[in-house]
Amino acid sequence: VINKLKKVLQLIFIVIGLTSCKAQEVDGIWMSYNNRNIEEGKLTTSRDEGIIIDFDKQTMGKITADSMLQVKIDYTKSKILFSADSLNIDFKVFGKDSIEIDFERNMIHVFRPLNLKHKLEVDKNDIVQFLTKNEFQEINEDLSLKFRNELHFYSTIAGDKNDQRFLESRIDTNGYWSIEELKGNFFLIFAIEEIGEQNIYQITELTNCRMTLEPMQEYGYWIKNLTELKTCL
Repeated sequence: VINKLKKVLQLIFIVIGLTSCKAQEVDGIWMSYNNRNIEEGKLTTSRDEGIIIDFDKQTMGKITADSMLQVKIDYTKSKILFSADSLNIDFKVFGKDSIEIDFERNMIHVFRPLNLKHKLEVDKNDIVQFLTKNEFQEINEDLSLKFRNELHFYSTIAGDKNDQRFLESRIDTNGYWSIEELKGNFFLIFAIEEIGEQNIYQITELTNCRMTLEPMQEYGYWIKNLTELKTCL
């Protein structure tokens, strides 16, 4: 009887272990945003969000980068392995909602699954033209944004796609913006100040006079709950 009980308990532990490992497995494309500082007052890396992990293709990189790095994801050990330099990092999965990674920059990168079901019947150039050719109503009845077509000096930084452009506002004339694409889905990324934090939105709809936005990350006093850019009433 005791031996049978031991076998039953062993089987239960094995099943629990397999279930736990399986729960760690995630799929799709996840992106880091709304990261959080580990220790306030210590140096952190600004504009460090927008890291992409494609769990299906097992690749990793930045949404603004031209290429992705091939990685190996070990779910049993919760590690992401970089074969190029034998580097590995730990990750923690919190259900289907978030993944946390500590890159040792005094910041926890929080990854969330992207909803890539908002494909638009336009291309990137159409969106750039919409933003640069139109004047938009003020945001929160106080802040106007002008999306210029000229490339920002940040566009020369290695690793970028060289398409960051100047953004003007009454706060700063050296802000910047860019449009990024993932599988037919488009994201608007901008900062109203040259040294300001980035605001990140997914574009869910585009008409002749309105761009509908899903806020993902917003910073500062001036930008709150921005859900659309309108050229007309």
